[in-house]
Amino acid sequence: MTENTRSFPDWETLYKNQEVKSMPWYNESLDPDLELELSKMKIKKGSFLDLGTGPGTQAIKLFERGFDVTASDLSPTSIRKASFRYNSKKNNKIKFIVDDIINSHLCSNEFDFIFDRGCFHVISPEKRLKYTEEVHRILKDGGLLFLKCFSEKEPMRDTGPYRFSYDMIKKTFENNGFKVQSIRETVYQGTLNPLPKALFVVISK
Repeated sequence: MTENTRSFPDWETLYKNQEVKSMPWYNESLDPDLELELSKMKIKKGSFLDLGTGPGTQAIKLFERGFDVTASDLSPTSIRKASFRYNSKKNNKIKFIVDDIINSHLCSNEFDFIFDRGCFHVISPEKRLKYTEEVHRILKDGGLLFLKCFSEKEPMRDTGPYRFSYDMIKKTFENNGFKVQSIRETVYQGTLNPLPKALFVVISK
């Protein structure tokens, strides 16, 4: 399967029909690569967008660490379920919203940080420029995008998200107003076994 012919499920139908805990990207804990980076950079406060929040677990963990969190997703059902799951904890300070990053309604210069754990790597090549434009627009000057995506080293090549190399990441973002600060090999935590090979990228505006 070539990069241009990948297909993905309808996210709304998926979230309506499948239990979130069975989804490949479900991870109850804060992503360990993000946790490590926040610790290394001594980042303890600020506004965070959890882009493509899905089950909402990452948004909840970021809020618990003291961040001002907005969580967005294409699927109204995923947002409803995540909000219900979060509100059952007797809190209501995470802003859960339905939003498409390719045509976002989020405000310009709104966020100090964005975490994308699985949105970018399901966006088709012809839409990636629009993705970078919208992320650049909503991220504050000096802000950081923390990106986790599948690596080209992941052998499961016929299914799942697009794969990326270091050079592909740099070309996509550095040609569009960003600076790639670091890229490291890691794995994508979730329900798959073995865990897929991934890249964790820190990108600044």
